[in-house]
Amino acid sequence: MYLLIEQYFEGELSPEGKRELFEKIDTDEKWKEEFIAIQNLRGLTAWAPVATSCHKTSANVESSGNKSNKRIISPRVRHFIGYAAAILIAFTLARFAGEQKGLSGESVLSPEKSPVYQEISTPAGQRAFVRLPDSSTIWLNARTTLRYPVDFSEKERHVELDGEAFFVIKENPESPFIVSTENYNIKVTGTSFNVYAYKNRNEFSASLTEGSVQVFDLKDKTQCIRLKPNERAELVNGQLTKTDFHNMDFLLWKDGIYAFDDLPFYEIIKKLELYYDIAIIVNNNSIRNYKFSGKFRQRDGVERALRTLQKIHPFSFVKDDELNTIIIK
Repeated sequence: MYLLIEQYFEGELSPEGKRELFEKIDTDEKWKEEFIAIQNLRGLTAWAPVATSCHKTSANVESSGNKSNKRIISPRVRHFIGYAAAILIAFTLARFAGEQKGLSGESVLSPEKSPVYQEISTPAGQRAFVRLPDSSTIWLNARTTLRYPVDFSEKERHVELDGEAFFVIKENPESPFIVSTENYNIKVTGTSFNVYAYKNRNEFSASLTEGSVQVFDLKDKTQCIRLKPNERAELVNGQLTKTDFHNMDFLLWKDGIYAFDDLPFYEIIKKLELYYDIAIIVNNNSIRNYKFSGKFRQRDGVERALRTLQKIHPFSFVKDDELNTIIIK
């Protein structure tokens, strides 16, 4: 069991192997529990001390001349990770009382059917893949939290999102799928779409690639935008606006690549601050509005991204590890 799941997370399973694994997860509770446990453990492992960025959770070696860098997890750290994972699973699977609200604000679940919830959070500079109880799948971008019930109700499938995620939803007209964010709800029956909705940021977008979605304003439920493929609901100057899109590079984050297409430097900096959980201070006003295009591997980190941008337009920067800041001069 463990080997098959590990092979999945290492990207070593064939399409047939993935189908076999997901069938086991769907039909066997022990497989589901083990999958969730390993997923959480891998997320926690990302916080272990490392000498360099690595593909794998286990030891990995990168050679440069006669030198080698190793990712080593000590027994003490490994013990802490296992203990923390056990606590995380115990708490995120805890039952809670209270009713969940539908789009109309009316109760859709009775108190007698209090669901068990699972919560997955991705650290800075990481991403995660989640398979839901109905076989829908979700990719989570860096610093994203997804909360969902272990078993969906018959009336609706409801999840809560803080961050960015790409959803591929299994079609079920009898049980709409609802994504709740800080200010908006997205309602679908079966479709593929990307949502950008980090809390406490005046930014929101829902981009549809397949199917159909409705986007509701939680402050004014009479306001609704219906999207078709290649349409986006986006917050612009405080108003939710519908626009078209054709360039799909913004979805490359699912593959571990951040793509910026003709974006002003200050907007790129805001994204890097968010994704890597670091403060970046720009003291060089000459480049604030200079537009850049480029693609960066997520795992290479913020400093590598800035060095790439330096090649396009010169600037200098200094990183303060103690204050977790970068100053651009």
